[in-house]
Amino acid sequence: MRILLADDQRLLRDAVRPFLSKLSPKTHLIEASTFEEAMSAAAESGEVSLALLGQSLPGMDGVSGIRVFRREFPLAKVVVVSASPDIGMMLEAMDAGTSGVISKTISGRGMLNALRLIMSGETYLPAELVLAATRFAGGKVSEAETSPQAPIESTSFSPAEAEVIPLLLDGLSNKAIAQHCGAGEAAVKARLRGIYKKLGAVNRPQAVWALLAHGKIRSI
Repeated sequence: MRILLADDQRLLRDAVRPFLSKLSPKTHLIEASTFEEAMSAAAESGEVSLALLGQSLPGMDGVSGIRVFRREFPLAKVVVVSASPDIGMMLEAMDAGTSGVISKTISGRGMLNALRLIMSGETYLPAELVLAATRFAGGKVSEAETSPQAPIESTSFSPAEAEVIPLLLDGLSNKAIAQHCGAGEAAVKARLRGIYKKLGAVNRPQAVWALLAHGKIRSI
């Protein structure tokens, strides 16, 4: 798996490098300190599976650069790494087609969980930003893509589903949840489908958004 790590701070690249090597036994890491270097390195290396782009990467020009990268490398999952992510940046990054936003203050374990989630096809957003965005919207989410349809206040979860919810909120992948619960991945997927259905959500971001927005969970 080829991973591009592009950030102008060498200390950050040094800190992140060991964790990226744990994503796959065959990880090939490519590094860059500017957007131009990132584009050239990605083109020369062949297919890039995952690209971590620093929000302040010289030459990237914010969301415009993300769109350019996505256009040139449509198969790569793009993650924005930010020292101070905010609601506006998060929404713009998601609109540009990124697979997630990660804070530079996240723990190594947290980053691994987030990246594994992203590589499994899901989206990762910092819980505090999702919660802040919900509060900013007055506790309601108007966007069809992120708004669940069912009121969580009237939702009851089975004990098996309730066991999964905190792990879901922690950003663990299906495989990690299965290992934690001592269950198979198929069983975990079934529990998640049950949670999504009860929340009126169609994907993981919608479910997380609903759980964080209302915070009223009761098991049966």
